[in-house]
Amino acid sequence: MEALLKEQQRTNELLEKLLQQEKDPYELLTKEQIHKEFGIGENMVLKMFQDPELPVQRYTRPFKVARRAFNEYILEKHDYLIER
Repeated sequence: MEALLKEQQRTNELLEKLLQQEKDPYELLTKEQIHKEFGIGENMVLKMFQDPELPVQRYTRPFKVARRAFNEYILEKHDYLIER
């Protein structure tokens, strides 16, 4: 029983660390950050930033998009993303 409690405590500690590492959903990302973090090609990221469905902040230089908005955008199906 004691071993189970220790294992439970270790699991809880790991979960707590993961929750602390969760990235800010309102962090603003540039094209370069998206390219590096998500492993998406530079040309594809350019296409995404030109898509009116992605809410890009165009009044900043470089252009930026909120992490949350990008995550929601990437979960939707976009025909041009699968073209080769």
